[in-house]
Amino acid sequence: MTRLRYLPGSVLPRGSIMQAWLCLALLLSSQLAAGLPAWAQDAAARKDAAKKLSERHWHSQLHRLQGLVLDNRRLGDFLGPIMRHEYTLPMSQIQKSLVYMGSNYRLRRVVHDLILGRRPIKVGAIGGSITHGAKASVIGETDWFSLVGKYLKAAFPRATISTRNGALPATPSALMNMCLEQYVDDDVDLVFVEYVANDGANRFDEIKAKVYERLLRKLLLRPSRPAVVLLQLMPKGMAFAPGSREKVPFYATLEDIYGAQAQYYDLPWLSYRNAMWRLTELHTYGYNWTDFMWDVDFMHPIDSGMAAISDMVAHLIQQTALGLLLTPLGRADRELMQEPLPQPMFAGNWQAKNLMCTYGEAFKPLADVNNSKGWDFINEGKLGSPKWGYISRTPGSTLKIVVNSMRNQDGKQQDGDAPQDSKNQPMNVMLAYLKSYDSMGMAKFECTSGCTCEAKPEVDALHSLHQSTVYLVRLLVSQAPKCQITITVLDRTRSEQHKFKVSGIMMNEYIGDDITEKLHEEQWLTQLQATAHGGAGRAAVASSSGSDSSTKEDSTAAAKKQLAAGDEAAGDDNPSDRRRRLHG
Repeated sequence: MTRLRYLPGSVLPRGSIMQAWLCLALLLSSQLAAGLPAWAQDAAARKDAAKKLSERHWHSQLHRLQGLVLDNRRLGDFLGPIMRHEYTLPMSQIQKSLVYMGSNYRLRRVVHDLILGRRPIKVGAIGGSITHGAKASVIGETDWFSLVGKYLKAAFPRATISTRNGALPATPSALMNMCLEQYVDDDVDLVFVEYVANDGANRFDEIKAKVYERLLRKLLLRPSRPAVVLLQLMPKGMAFAPGSREKVPFYATLEDIYGAQAQYYDLPWLSYRNAMWRLTELHTYGYNWTDFMWDVDFMHPIDSGMAAISDMVAHLIQQTALGLLLTPLGRADRELMQEPLPQPMFAGNWQAKNLMCTYGEAFKPLADVNNSKGWDFINEGKLGSPKWGYISRTPGSTLKIVVNSMRNQDGKQQDGDAPQDSKNQPMNVMLAYLKSYDSMGMAKFECTSGCTCEAKPEVDALHSLHQSTVYLVRLLVSQAPKCQITITVLDRTRSEQHKFKVSGIMMNEYIGDDITEKLHEEQWLTQLQATAHGGAGRAAVASSSGSDSSTKEDSTAAAKKQLAAGDEAAGDDNPSDRRRRLHG
């Protein structure tokens, strides 16, 4: 008897499928009897028909593949578990999501090893709140990365697979570019990169495109030479209703310039925009954006949208596995793996080595408290969402931060690294400070001992936006084993008060351009303080108050769990959100 996997954890015979559809029809008829408007009845009927048609298409596709014979063995004997995936989207939409595949040699190697089960495989993901799981009903179960993890473990039963979600809510690719080492393992085998949603809708933003390229180069040069998949979601506004004042058109996204990098570096490119646009924007089969997106901001996918994203990944894995049958892993793949990384797509856009990324409680030991005055280390957050930082409200208060600003002098040069013209190049040092709309003052940032830099004489922490955000002050600092940076609260203020908060520091090697200078204009939500740790080892003075690694990991995990709701928790009581929970 032909059997179909129809519901999670259940296998229904073909006859039972008709019973299931009959139950669904009765449910719909009861809703219709309750007085749904005609357009809603029509949309429900069209979606019902579309689902049936889509399931028939997927079943027919699987049946044909399993019937093919290769070397006297059925294809299903090779790829049976891999091809068994319950798709949410119609086949045509999934096919549109795979924009570029290329030679795919890195992913081919990973899928080959997964099939054979010859070694443990590590899978990672970086991105913003969507990848972290915001608006999934159960983070760790119904978010797209967890669904992908479940699929991989079911598809490759012989393999040992571990997953690590390194996504940080409300952060762009520029933050991960400077803190990558904290969130991606050195020996990772497969990494999904999702940042279009947070990087914005300005398709002409070359600065962000350059920073994104630096992030990709750092990933591709990891010791394990991982497969990197660009998973492009959508910026806010793209799922708004047509005619809306803030509607973002199909082309208004960084996805396409990021996609050029996918082609330049020969990386798979998956597009949620392409998968969803005709289905939802044009209401094909009666679908709407509300069927897949949170109806408060229309930016974060709900469970059905998360499942659609996992569909895209499953389809890529299946196509890769099929490709391995037609063209087995061989010499051409090995030659591609041995090729050095090409020079940057943007001329001179070399990646810089990250040396420090320290926020929250890990930032505390970097202050020379004995020589500072007027500052207190305070948590302004709440349980599960801490917002630690040094705070002063008094003009003349001085905070002295001491770090080792020396480059690593190990003499090692990777293929694809920037040429080392001088060992005396300065360092990019970026200090995070709070900008808000009330009670904020001004401060001076300068190098006062052991190192030199051009001071920032007047940094204003007051802005007109009715929100509290984290900004970066960038200093170009000379190398020194003990570099002292001093922050002084000024008498001058625009708010009649003088509050100033410093919450973290990042450092990487200066490579001869000022992209980082422009990036310090970016806004960073204060929630990243709860999750970003590491780099305290570069403190120039030892401190016994630093947390041990297990404590840091536990606090990070706890904080990230709370960040699932984070600043969006207020929206949970929104009537439209309640409607979404009640009706699907």
